[in-house]
Amino acid sequence: MSSLSSQLQKTVEPQYIRAPKGLQNVIVDQTRISGVDPKGETTIYRGYLIEDLARALTFEEAAFLFLYGHLPSEEEVKEFSQKLNRERVVPEEVYEIFEKMPRTTHPMAILRTGISFLGTLDEKADDLSKENLYETAIKLIAKTATIAANGYRITRGMEPVKPDPSLPHALDSLRMIIGREPSKLEARAFESSLILYMDHGFNASTFTVRVIASTLSDMYSAVTGGVGALKGPLHGGANEKAMYMLLEIGSKEKARQYILDKLARKEKIMGFGHRVYKVKDPRVDVAKEYLRKMAKTNPEAQKYLELCEEIEKIMWEQKKLPANIDFYTAPLYYLMGIPIEMYTPIFAMARVVGWTSHYIEQLENNKIIRPKEEYVGPVGLKLPPEKQPKEDP
Repeated sequence: MSSLSSQLQKTVEPQYIRAPKGLQNVIVDQTRISGVDPKGETTIYRGYLIEDLARALTFEEAAFLFLYGHLPSEEEVKEFSQKLNRERVVPEEVYEIFEKMPRTTHPMAILRTGISFLGTLDEKADDLSKENLYETAIKLIAKTATIAANGYRITRGMEPVKPDPSLPHALDSLRMIIGREPSKLEARAFESSLILYMDHGFNASTFTVRVIASTLSDMYSAVTGGVGALKGPLHGGANEKAMYMLLEIGSKEKARQYILDKLARKEKIMGFGHRVYKVKDPRVDVAKEYLRKMAKTNPEAQKYLELCEEIEKIMWEQKKLPANIDFYTAPLYYLMGIPIEMYTPIFAMARVVGWTSHYIEQLENNKIIRPKEEYVGPVGLKLPPEKQPKEDP
């Protein structure tokens, strides 16, 4: 090869960037929606501290902030709430799908199928105009709660609890799940937890949504993909496992030996450690506050508060690992009477706010997300003689 040819080849060869497995510590894009500070101590939602919003805002105010980028005026939140409340109603065809599912169907599979089918009923699903994207986002935020609650109820042989458009979104969502009117404290604790779960940067499910959005597929497809990613036990489901662990331990007195034994066997303690938070999960304090409030009048809540705080102390002594949000939402949901297998769908009911917001943001300055692979398999293999291509007659 001539010197000129060699130089030409060098100029046209692309310069690949080798990313670490799992894209750990790789920044793939910018976002104005949410992020964690470099020290891993706090999370920002649209410029505000996550804990401040969870303590002060309603679900509707927080969802509006996510979608539109600013806190709503009284008139804006009123109009937004009315749309959200109307859109919680789900077509009967969706309920008919649930009736055909086996009773053992995973609640996240129910939700995934319900959202996917919902997209087939929306004639404007492929309309990617800005106006329709916001309308679709509101539909998905509202209907995800109803699909999660009633899809579970129907497949478990219970009657669905139809949404009540006169009620706020979080309260009505909890009512549909537990089949009764929640107390004010339960409703507010649940609402606060939904705000805490609404978004978390480019986590696995949100990145999945953005990848699908980058292909210009519809929002229903993207959210269905997000649900599929969240279904995986390495992403969602930690609060379920944390609750099963708390039930297995049973009391504060048994906590130390249980945790030490698991650590000795090098087993993971659910609800501790986080890919992002190394010092403290700022969401924990808010969830713990509500558990303390419940403990004032509920002995069982007091038992779980003492147990959780004891495990927290042991884990910091032994591993310097902080508790994460899942460790405290688990007993909160359990005390409300929420079935444990519904904890991850509740996560999705909140995270759909972030997913739809990221979908819209991705399309604002879109480029298809298509990384390069490095093929390391065999080359030069030959088909056996009997499989060799034959000449046409």
